[in-house]
Amino acid sequence: MSDDDVVRYLNDNPDFFVRHPELFTELQLPDPHQGKAVSLVERQAALLRERVKALESRLSELLRIGRDNDVLARHLVEWSKALLVQPHRDRMAAVAADALKQVFGVPLAEVRIWGAAPSSHDATAARWAASLPAPVCGTGLDLGALQGLADGWSNARSAAVIPLRNGDAVPFGLIALGSSDPARFDANLGTAVLARIGELASAALVPVEPASAP
Repeated sequence: MSDDDVVRYLNDNPDFFVRHPELFTELQLPDPHQGKAVSLVERQAALLRERVKALESRLSELLRIGRDNDVLARHLVEWSKALLVQPHRDRMAAVAADALKQVFGVPLAEVRIWGAAPSSHDATAARWAASLPAPVCGTGLDLGALQGLADGWSNARSAAVIPLRNGDAVPFGLIALGSSDPARFDANLGTAVLARIGELASAALVPVEPASAP
């Protein structure tokens, strides 16, 4: 009789141990951790403890993720409020960058807006933004396209770039975030929050076309 035959028999006869309860204590199984023989009941209890530990670990991880998501949601709300209460549109980009630093604790933040026709200063950045279907982050981003970055950016070891798009998906600007911590914007991190920041910033910062004369 093979192992498969035994397994099949026990599956087909779930009342086997009900009819033979003495086997719970008589059967001796090797303990995988201590090397000694233990009863079937003890082995089942050990397996259950291991499963409970695994479930507790998973629950702790889910709770941590939930807390982190709550914090990010509050940060998004606070950052959005900073944009909503700004009455001067020409100050909006600077306010967005300052609020990103303060609310999210980002050491480096810059917002570039070039509108429908980027100047020669922003032409390279505009082409880069147009090539990005979504926000990108990592330790190897080439920020050379962003001319005129502040001196602090020379110490950036990780960065994120968020393209800003209007209704027809044409980039009119971008947000650059940087940190001296290589893990802050690691390429393996998700970009869902960065995408939400991009959507909110795009709505707030999209250039307003001048009204045509009647």
